[in-house]
Amino acid sequence: MSDDTRPVVVAFDASAEAQAAARAAATLFTSRLVVVVSVWEPGLAIAVTSAPDATGLAYPPPTPEQIEAIDRAQREHATSAAEAGARLVRELGGTAEALAVAESANVAETVAAIAEERDAAALVVGSRGLGAVKARLLGSTSRKLLEDTRRPVVIVRAPE
Repeated sequence: MSDDTRPVVVAFDASAEAQAAARAAATLFTSRLVVVVSVWEPGLAIAVTSAPDATGLAYPPPTPEQIEAIDRAQREHATSAAEAGARLVRELGGTAEALAVAESANVAETVAAIAEERDAAALVVGSRGLGAVKARLLGSTSRKLLEDTRRPVVIVRAPE
């Protein structure tokens, strides 16, 4: 038995793949705290409205109140997702902490930074298995985590 009490960090967005990752963390790391991290993107309202639509026209910029409302909704959704993931880990007998954080650069870098801050023993992430082309176009959090951290990364595929 090891005296290592470092936590495990799980990237969680409430998808089936993230749920599989939380379940895997709860069963693989039974004696460790599982930190369930859900990331939200501040300023999303500005990013969405500043991009031109299919006709080439951009939407008018949102008001400060609209920006605040969207940011609040994003934060609340991330908090709710993280709490759902932590609850899932607890239901499986694990110890869990929910953590909603604002994205600093991208999801993978944000999760990797949390793992560094917490000195995590490992990171656990679900994978959709997009394939090489789709992953390049859409991005892949699991691939990026492998690139962004030297910590062990457990990649979990959701059952089909």
